[in-house]
Amino acid sequence: MKRIKKLSVIAIAIVLIFASCKKGTNDPTFSFSSRDARITAEWVLKTSNNTIVHVEIIGSETYTETTTYVFDGTTMKKTKNIGFGDEIISYPYAYEIVINKDGTYNETENKDGEKTEKTNYWFWANSDKSKIAINFAGIGTFMINRLAKDELVLTQSTVTSNTDADGNVSTDNSDIIMTFSKK
Repeated sequence: MKRIKKLSVIAIAIVLIFASCKKGTNDPTFSFSSRDARITAEWVLKTSNNTIVHVEIIGSETYTETTTYVFDGTTMKKTKNIGFGDEIISYPYAYEIVINKDGTYNETENKDGEKTEKTNYWFWANSDKSKIAINFAGIGTFMINRLAKDELVLTQSTVTSNTDADGNVSTDNSDIIMTFSKK
């Protein structure tokens, strides 16, 4: 009986240890690397989906514009709808971000042949302990949906609203999900 109790205690301890390693919603159950070690790497954007809904209320009239950006690994497809049908534009696209241990990051974006490179800083947005959100200065704060040794999934949902002096209201809702693979 004592042996069964000891084994039960050991099994519970192992489950608790493995459960504590998982911080993000879809993180691996167990990892030998810390979140700091896993996040600091060269990441290449594999897929992305961004939806932006812009609503303007001017007097009694409401105007809605929906824009989506869908990236499939090589091509960015922008679809814009202002209520009169879709305007679709596609172009070659690539995005890489290098997250450095010293708190800086380097991003390279190649949009339709035009290359842009930037360097700025990053930090854990919510705390150094839980590390479930990351802030990239100049880009914004993202929740970490998954952080594995070779995959990073970032999400961001924002709502901004503005009311002008005449009482007209404009609101922007944006939802982004980006999946990266380690280079």
